[in-house]
Amino acid sequence: LLKYHARVLYIDIDIHHGDGVEEAFYFTDRVMTCSFHKYGDFFPGTGDIADIGDGNGKYYTVNFPLKDGIGDEDFLQIFKPIIQKIMDVYNP
Repeated sequence: LLKYHARVLYIDIDIHHGDGVEEAFYFTDRVMTCSFHKYGDFFPGTGDIADIGDGNGKYYTVNFPLKDGIGDEDFLQIFKPIIQKIMDVYNP
């Protein structure tokens, strides 16, 4: 995708933190990663809200750790405004 687009937004919404993708792009501003995931005593144990990227990639990593048991309606109330703000600001 980076061959054809200046910026890419990667959104991960499964239960596990997208640690591999986050790590691959942690130091670049060309890919913003956003992960909604279960956090705490759960594999892989990464994805703290304070993990925001580094170097040129600082502020291009967004982690939204969630507690166990969130329902679809509550998830959408969180997901929609966050993704909209990212789209408005990052403009992939």
